[in-house]
Amino acid sequence: MRVAFAHYSQADDISGVTTWVLGLARRLAADGVSVAIHFVIAPGEGGREGSGEDGGEPALFASLRREGIAVFATPRRASLAADARDTLAFLNHWRPTVFLPQCKPAHYAAAAQAGRRGLPWALTLHSDDPDYWATVAAFGGARQGSVLVCVSRHIREACSARGIDRPARVIPYGVQVPPTATDFRADPFRVVFSGRIWEHQKRASLVIRTLIRACGSGGSIRATLIGDGYARQACEREVAEAGLAGAIDFTGSLPPEQVKARLLEAQAILLMSDFEGLPIALLEAMAAGVVPVVRRIPSGIPELVEDGRTGLLVSEDPDEAAAGLRRLADDPVLWRRCSTAARELVSTRYNADASYRQWRRLLEELDQQGRAAASGPYPIPGRRIDGLGRLPSSFHQEYRPPRSRSAGLRQALRTAVARAKHRIRGALGRRRDG
Repeated sequence: MRVAFAHYSQADDISGVTTWVLGLARRLAADGVSVAIHFVIAPGEGGREGSGEDGGEPALFASLRREGIAVFATPRRASLAADARDTLAFLNHWRPTVFLPQCKPAHYAAAAQAGRRGLPWALTLHSDDPDYWATVAAFGGARQGSVLVCVSRHIREACSARGIDRPARVIPYGVQVPPTATDFRADPFRVVFSGRIWEHQKRASLVIRTLIRACGSGGSIRATLIGDGYARQACEREVAEAGLAGAIDFTGSLPPEQVKARLLEAQAILLMSDFEGLPIALLEAMAAGVVPVVRRIPSGIPELVEDGRTGLLVSEDPDEAAAGLRRLADDPVLWRRCSTAARELVSTRYNADASYRQWRRLLEELDQQGRAAASGPYPIPGRRIDGLGRLPSSFHQEYRPPRSRSAGLRQALRTAVARAKHRIRGALGRRRDG
């Protein structure tokens, strides 16, 4: 079996998808499977911090090669079609028996082209995100040969509700459960946020307003934001203006082991996102006994957080979310009950071994499917990429030259549109349920 991934490369990336890709690739390689990853490097990433000493490729690539994983990388091209052709060139060169493309429309376009030739591949829906639904509409049909994999039951149910023409299976993420868990501490009671500090999806503004209210209420709550993103500067400015720089700190991006160490020092984790799949940061925190205080949204989160048992569910109101944090800080009995139940849930249902076994079975099924075909898929033609003219304009967004208006305004508009879509869908769902 030869398993190939396609993903993007970004310095100091701690996203859930990247964590999952690297974890699965390493586990497969350690298990004797031939593994390769094709990375597309965004402009300016090659010489950023985290690259090799010579300013060349990222240090991650050398680390992966030492672990037996073949690494291929190309810079992002000027068009989606050119990036798709690079991905097809990689497939034709390395010739995997199973392909797992991630995140980038060019990777999915190449996978659909290869799938029509008979290469088995999986389209993994990592979140309840408008971009993923557009990807399924463009590349998830039966004729493109993909298998749909959802990280939560909610996403699979959404597939059925949308009338997608093929069944999807659920394979949740899994994380390592540390041998020890965090303890209750009232002074200080530490709250952590871990992830991209973005307004889009992660709602950094709600996170920081919640933390300002919680830490400024006269108690002993202290907060740490782990990660980076375009909204970090605005968040730091709000904290300084509130006079809480001593109570709320920003670490920037940290290596995974340092993130896990920070989690073991925390008592609560805060998440106020508009949409999610099954957040790995939340799973890692719960595995360490950190109690989640998370926004109640239609996603995989209700599969993890049962209000009052494994954590607290709150609205998008920062006052309510801050009250939830103060409630935990003031009630050791509630905190210990939620901490124990959260850790037990992840240990039994979302551990790394269980997730890996499910992925290994699926990959073996796909590998056997490909070997049973009358002829192999290679070489896959790449001169013309089928179906690009029918793709949504958003798929080509990253290849367009920047307009005169600021990147912040463009991102704000994208966030507003995504948020509106989710609210409309939620309202329609509630109406149907009523």
